[in-house]
Amino acid sequence: MRISFTIAAIGVIVTLPMLGPLEAAEVPVARQPITVDGDLREWGPAAWIPIAPAGDGVGLRGVFQGAEDHDADVLVQWDAQFLYLAAVVTDDTLDAGRVAPDAREWQGSGGQRKDRMFYFDHMKVFVREPGANAGYNLWFAPPGQSSAEPYWWGGRQRQAEQVHPPIRLASLVRDNTRTFEMAIPWSWMEAFPQTGDVFDAMFLFTDSDMPDLDVAVKIARQQDRWIWWQGKLELTGQPQGLRPRPPAEPLKRDRPIVEAARPLDSRVTDAIARSRQKALAAARADSMAASQAAARTNQQAGHSADSSAEPTHEVGQVVATGTAGVSTSSASEPASGDSEAGVTESQSSTGSLRARLNRRLLARRNGAQAPDYLRSLERDPDLAFAQVDTFYAVLRRQFSRIVRERITSRVDFFVVDMATAASCRRDQSRKYLVDLLGAIAGGEVTGWVVATAAEVGIEQAPASAFITDIAQRAAEIFAERGVTTSAELIKRGRKESGLDEDQAYALIGALLGPDLVP
Repeated sequence: MRISFTIAAIGVIVTLPMLGPLEAAEVPVARQPITVDGDLREWGPAAWIPIAPAGDGVGLRGVFQGAEDHDADVLVQWDAQFLYLAAVVTDDTLDAGRVAPDAREWQGSGGQRKDRMFYFDHMKVFVREPGANAGYNLWFAPPGQSSAEPYWWGGRQRQAEQVHPPIRLASLVRDNTRTFEMAIPWSWMEAFPQTGDVFDAMFLFTDSDMPDLDVAVKIARQQDRWIWWQGKLELTGQPQGLRPRPPAEPLKRDRPIVEAARPLDSRVTDAIARSRQKALAAARADSMAASQAAARTNQQAGHSADSSAEPTHEVGQVVATGTAGVSTSSASEPASGDSEAGVTESQSSTGSLRARLNRRLLARRNGAQAPDYLRSLERDPDLAFAQVDTFYAVLRRQFSRIVRERITSRVDFFVVDMATAASCRRDQSRKYLVDLLGAIAGGEVTGWVVATAAEVGIEQAPASAFITDIAQRAAEIFAERGVTTSAELIKRGRKESGLDEDQAYALIGALLGPDLVP
């Protein structure tokens, strides 16, 4: 169902179609030439996309107080030369600041890393042509007190960003409302749009209400907020002067399919089953040993007779830290034998032991221990094996939903969830993912992939091609801090390997455990 909505902004009052649920935004042809000056007076009917909490395709970070606090709408049109975008933003506090692409990363003294753009008011645009393996990112800062002109930069994914790339842009600010108006040349995006093409798109708005504060202070207050819409743009109408699309080049395989060293037999699958049984037995033994060690620790620390009895906590329960200043984070664990003034040697030893026990038990909530191929990977020396086990538990949980419920997840959430669960820094969880994916793409675990594929009845060649392609693409995205979705990676991997949807999800589930096979 479609209804109409009338929007009033700087110099424009137009009636626009409101999208129904799960529909692509139908982008009409511009009825008259567009003058890019920030004044939307000449805009006629256009695709209208409200960026509102709880809207279709809208994601949210932080808490917004209402439409006066922050409200945004995006308008889209096109013709043979340009993709036209406009945004109308209501914001009660303007916090404008220019962030150059080479200064986008803020680093804290403790190793924290943040994107500075999220701590000033910005608009981000992402557009990707159908069938392309990379799209275009653009960041826009509104005019501020020190400048009457907007500031922008961006470019193609996985390539160097450019300040003021060749697009037309203007922005106006009036009271609590500002507009962005832009014309993005199809030629700059190396696109040949045709009627009926469906583009991937994302529009993101950050809202910082802390003007005149240093970025470090903003980050410390943890009040960063942003809202985004992610969906599809379908080109409709027939503009004059469209360039014909060049003939498609034949598909090239720039990565050879990994072949098995020798044919598999039943002994391989039997060995895998025995290995998994041993892993579960080892997890139970670790838990029992940790419980006994904790009891001995309590005795050494001078606890009462009642507290010195053997603890009865279950697998996954973290040992309580009774020594002040002891953290379960591996980065803050004191070295064995070190002690601060006023802390006895017994207390220091007790604190260190408890911190190590906490880290070992961190991944035991589900009795899950990472397989040998994950534990054998080179890892940050500050990461304990228990934290690697936690990484594995998070991946299993994420992929369980992806496999069983066929949901779509943004892959950058993996980094955040792994770091949060394992009490480590995000750069540590990101590096571990990059190393893991590199090992998979490099063929270091070929036997594991091929053997697991045999368990679910998938031939080794397409299975290896599927996993290798996903691993390579994902590793590049994580290394460059890019964003994509699990569905997009699986779609590309299927195209490369020829697997159908059921085979792809069955293989992913089997790789992380037989209980995840749909």
